[in-house]
Amino acid sequence: MELIRKYILHDWKLKVLSLVLAVMLWFAISHVGESKMSISVRVLPQNLGKEFMITNIDTDDVLVMINGPVSILKNLRPRDVKVPVDLGEAKGGRYTMTIRKTDIVVPKGVRVEGVKPENLVVEIERAIEKHLKVIVKLDPKWMRVYRVKSWYPRYVVVEGSKESLEKRNSVETIPVDGDFAAEEEEQDVTLDTKDMLVRKLRPETVRVIVKKN
Repeated sequence: MELIRKYILHDWKLKVLSLVLAVMLWFAISHVGESKMSISVRVLPQNLGKEFMITNIDTDDVLVMINGPVSILKNLRPRDVKVPVDLGEAKGGRYTMTIRKTDIVVPKGVRVEGVKPENLVVEIERAIEKHLKVIVKLDPKWMRVYRVKSWYPRYVVVEGSKESLEKRNSVETIPVDGDFAAEEEEQDVTLDTKDMLVRKLRPETVRVIVKKN
C-alpha cells in the first residue's frame, strides 16, 4: 500500500499535466478534428405543378459524400441532409435532372464533396381526377355459398395519371374473402389499382355485405 502511495505521489505534478494533455488531445480529436463520411439520403422532388405527377424515378435515394468536424458528423442523421430536385419547369415526359453539390442542404460547417448518382431520370405525366364505378369481386370459393348483397360507396374518386385513367370507367375490389359462416357477413375491402398509376384514392376501401344464397 505504501509502495502504491509513493508511486502516485512521485512526480504528481507531471502526472497531472500528462492527464490534462491527454484530455485536451482527446477533445481536439473528437471535437475539433475533421472527418469524411457517406450518407444515403432520400431525394426530395419539389415545385412540380399540381396538374402533373411523377410516374417513375430511377432511384429514390442518393449517396452524399460529406466532410466536416467530427463533433457534427458523429451525430448526423439522414434527415439532416436535404437533396432537393427542382421540377418547376417540368410539364410532362422524361427528364434527366442533374444534382449539383451546391443544391444539397447540409448543417453549418459541413461540406459536400460529391453525390452519386449525379443524374436522375424522372418520368412525369399529366394527372386527372375521375369517378370510377366500383365492381365487387367475390372469391370464387364462396360463389356457391354467398352472393354480394350490397356495397358502399358505389363510386370512388381516383386521382392519377391521365394515360392510365382516361379510358377507365370502373375499378374492381380485390376478391372478397374471409372466415364466413353467418347468414350475412360484412367486410371492408380494398380496391385493386395495381394496373393504374394512382396518386390519391378516396375512399381507399369499400364496405361490402355478402349474404348466403
